[in-house]
Amino acid sequence: MTKRTILIAPLLLLALFCSQKEEELQLDPSKLGNDKEIYERAVKVVKRQPERGRLLFKSLIQLSPNSVYAQKAKIGIADSYYKEKGEGTLMLAVSEYEEFVSMYPNSPDAVYAKYQIGMCYYRGMRRPGRDQENTHLAIDAFEDMIKRFPGTREAEDAKEKIKEARMNLAQHYFRIAMTNYYIKAFEGAVRRFKMVLNDYPEFEEKDELYFFAGKSYFAMRDFDTAVSFFQRTIEDYPSSRFARRSKRMLKKVQKERARIEESRPAPAEPDRDEEPMRWPRASFHRG
Repeated sequence: MTKRTILIAPLLLLALFCSQKEEELQLDPSKLGNDKEIYERAVKVVKRQPERGRLLFKSLIQLSPNSVYAQKAKIGIADSYYKEKGEGTLMLAVSEYEEFVSMYPNSPDAVYAKYQIGMCYYRGMRRPGRDQENTHLAIDAFEDMIKRFPGTREAEDAKEKIKEARMNLAQHYFRIAMTNYYIKAFEGAVRRFKMVLNDYPEFEEKDELYFFAGKSYFAMRDFDTAVSFFQRTIEDYPSSRFARRSKRMLKKVQKERARIEESRPAPAEPDRDEEPMRWPRASFHRG
C-alpha cells in the first residue's frame, strides 16, 4: 500500500461518515425547522430518493396533522408512488389519493387527487387483447371525478381520457370478434360486432366491422342480413377497400342464392291420367 493510499483512505471514511450524518439530519424533522421547511426538504429528497422523501412526508403528517403542509404531504406521498410507475406502486398511489379525498373533501387539491385516481388506472391500462380491468376502472374514476367537479380543467382532461379508454375497449372487443370470425365461431363474432356497434358508436373502423359482420352472416346463410351490412359498407364508406370487397361479396351472395335455388327439386306435377280422389259424402239420418 502506497503512502498516497494511506492518506486518502481516512479522508474517504470521513466523507462517508459526514454523508451519513447529513442523511440522518434530513430524515429528522425536529432538526429541519417549521412545517414549510420540512415540506420543502421532503419535496427535494423525494425526487432523488422516493422512500426517504415519503418518510419525511409521513413524519410531517404525524408532527402537525392539522397543518396545511400536512395535506400537501399527503399528496406528496401519493405523487411519489405515482411517479414510480410500477403496477403495485400505482395501486398504492390510488389508496393515498382516495384517503386524501376522504380526509380533505373540501381541499383545493381534492379535484387533483380525484383526477389522479383516474390517471393511475389509465396508466395501468393494457393494450387491446389483454385484460381490460384497469380500462374500466379508469373510465369509472374519471366519470366520478367529472360528476363531482364539473367545469374544471381536470374534468375536461378527464373527458378526453375517457374517449381514449373507450376506444381501447372498442378495439379490444373488435379483436375478440375478429378472432371468433377466423376460428369460424360466427355466432360469437356477430355478438361481439353488435356489442361494438351498440356500446361504442364512436368506433372508427366501422367499414371493416360492417364487412366482416356481413361475411359472418353470409357464413351463417343469413343472406338478407349479410346483404344489408355489405350495402351499408358501400353507402357509408364508398372509397374504402372494404366497400370494393363488399361489392364482390354481393355478387357472391347472388350466385349462392341462385345455386341454392337451382339445387332445389322441382315440385312434383299431378298425374293428369289419374282420376282425382273423391271423398265419400257423409250420410245423415234423421232420428
